Amino acid sequence: ATVSQFTYKSCGDSTDIAQNVFLNVDPQLPQTDYTLFLDADLSREITQGTSNYRVTLNGLPISTPSNDLCTEIQNSNITCPLYQGHLAMQSKGTIPSGVSGKIVITNEWVDTTNNQRVLCMQFTIRI
Repeated sequence: ATVSQFTYKSCGDSTDIAQNVFLNVDPQLPQTDYTLFLDADLSREITQGTSNYRVTLNGLPISTPSNDLCTEIQNSNITCPLYQGHLAMQSKGTIPSGVSGKIVITNEWVDTTNNQRVLCMQFTIRI
């Protein structure tokens, strides 16, 4: 399978804990593995949370996993707690295999101490 499109954006808003969210991916059009770069400014410390996913394939929901945020980011260059101020994260990702079409992955981080969204990222992949 060949990736023909890989786009990403912040889907957050002004009520999120993270502001000035900037995403980048290297390589820009990955075929298998890639590195995600996330920069954001946190208005307060995050000590616990969940990382919630919504995944669709050609518009149909296929998965909605939810992971512990602190466990999920262990494979990046940051760990919990996430301190107030600037956050610069790098993590590895892999393009889904065995599928073709348009995949949309929405990932929301939620601070579970007050159920407030930290940030929202959306990735669109055409395979």
